[in-house]
Amino acid sequence: MQKETIRGRRPDEEKLDKWITQILHDGSDDKLSVSTSTLIPLKTKPKVPPHRKGGKLRVIPLGGLEEVGKNAMVFEYADDIVVVDMGFQFPEEDMLGIDYVVPDVTYLEERQKNIRGIIITHGHMDHIGGLPYVLPRLGFPPVYATKLTMGLIKKQLEEFDILKKADLREIRSDSVVRLGYFEAKFFRVNHSIPDGVGVYLKSPIGAIVHTGDFKFDNHPADDKPAEINKMKFLGSRQGSEKVIALFSDSTNALKPGRTVSERVIGESLDNVIASTNGRIIIASFASLIGRIQQVLNSAQRHGRIVAISGRSMEVNIRIARELGYLKIPKGVVKSLKEVLKMPDDRVLILTTGSQGEAMSALTRMSLKDHKQVQIKKGDTVIISAHPIIGNEQAVATVINNLCKLGANIVNNDIMDVHTSGHGNQDDLEQMMRFINPLNLVPIHGNLYMRTAHAKIARRIGFKEENVFLFDSNGDVLEIENGRIRQTEERVPSNYIVVDGLGTGDIGSQVLLDREIMAQNGIVVVVFRMNKKSKELLEKPFITTRGFVYMKESEKVVAKLKEEAEKSYKQILHKDPKAKQWDVCNYVKRVLDGVSHRMLARRPLIVVLAMRN
Repeated sequence: MQKETIRGRRPDEEKLDKWITQILHDGSDDKLSVSTSTLIPLKTKPKVPPHRKGGKLRVIPLGGLEEVGKNAMVFEYADDIVVVDMGFQFPEEDMLGIDYVVPDVTYLEERQKNIRGIIITHGHMDHIGGLPYVLPRLGFPPVYATKLTMGLIKKQLEEFDILKKADLREIRSDSVVRLGYFEAKFFRVNHSIPDGVGVYLKSPIGAIVHTGDFKFDNHPADDKPAEINKMKFLGSRQGSEKVIALFSDSTNALKPGRTVSERVIGESLDNVIASTNGRIIIASFASLIGRIQQVLNSAQRHGRIVAISGRSMEVNIRIARELGYLKIPKGVVKSLKEVLKMPDDRVLILTTGSQGEAMSALTRMSLKDHKQVQIKKGDTVIISAHPIIGNEQAVATVINNLCKLGANIVNNDIMDVHTSGHGNQDDLEQMMRFINPLNLVPIHGNLYMRTAHAKIARRIGFKEENVFLFDSNGDVLEIENGRIRQTEERVPSNYIVVDGLGTGDIGSQVLLDREIMAQNGIVVVVFRMNKKSKELLEKPFITTRGFVYMKESEKVVAKLKEEAEKSYKQILHKDPKAKQWDVCNYVKRVLDGVSHRMLARRPLIVVLAMRN
């Protein structure tokens, strides 16, 4: 094990560390498996302050409980705050034109001087995607992450031109980080991306464990098993280091058994690559570094040359290769232009688009809109991913379009070509047994997922009062004397949407207007009036889009013009000094009523007054 001394240490500490290092290499399940070899320097208090009388550990989810994504969990004791993860969520169907949804960090903004650090469990966007949006608002507190996760974070912050301002601190699974009253330790977990960790967070009133996203896989794609010894050791702790509460991933809590091993997926992909004669196109998540490694290895075995299509795939492969998480066999990867000149039985294209994203490479291929790749009869397209909730229709559309072009489709309905990164019911039970907490708090997922997780806990012996379900994001939980209770306090937890370069509340007028336009169209009314007298210089001009069918348009528009002119004159007759905004708003209300009476529809009505 590489040694790293960041802070001065006493001789007895060095002996202890050697002893722990030796045990780490033992590999036996009944041995201690935790190390203090890496100590991260902090700008905050160097030692744990004395326990405050009456102190309570407060836990506040800012995301991840009413959606799959946008994960962010706040832990607070006295004047110290530690945040675990800061992700974003992809928009839901009714979020028209929205790019992403990020956590509402109003509570943290008001207390940014108390934030000792943001710990990131792994490199998926639903755990790191919110950082570029919230770090500037929080004064750039320290961010702690493992090597690959940090590489992906740096790329994000670089794109937002804030990398130089960020305080980024790399950790390993054997690091120990002092964060004011808190002390954080870590243990490696298996997930669908390498370098994922769970967090053991010790406070003066006891410790909690946050699993991050996890599953148990005896044969992971990156060949690094979960640190089960550490989990068992944490579950055996007593006193102030006893795990009071386990905050555990609930995404697959409704699925029985164990999550399929990555070894099975690798074997399935290898069989397809070996037995297919024509071109092979594999669509997968760009973050599945282990899966990508399996594809590259199979390609080499079976004489295929790989081309990469899709920006996120190219970027992630480059980062993973530079950091040593991906080994590309010599001569296996070439440019798309070179590969497309080769015989079909030597071509393998690794692409983005497994979720049917509108601008992704696979979607463009399915629409014959890709500049280089044209799908033809005999191509085999492998969808090595499950559709994320909400993406099912988009994925089905892409598959349908590919079939029309003559492609053969291979997905999980046919054979195991994808497995989840989240634990099924048996995995969740195993985590509970290893950590052996006093209480369980299911996280990461909608209420029905978390409720299913709670049922597993009760089935294996947890009492009703020891399983706690948050109602929603923004709830405040307090832990004291080994007990958990929910307070009546609520912190802001609005859906903060990202729309291009702008951000705003999901309840903003912009989204409401978009919804109205999508359902009922738009009507624009323009008045030209005398600047001084306010008299109309001509009849109102009205144009509509998406509002009324052609056969009805003349009658409807004529009636709207008539009522617009009448209402304009009425309000000015009642109040000659009425402001322009009041005049336009009055006309809008009148026309809204006319539209509803004539067509039972309420379009977005925009009234403009031009003074000449």
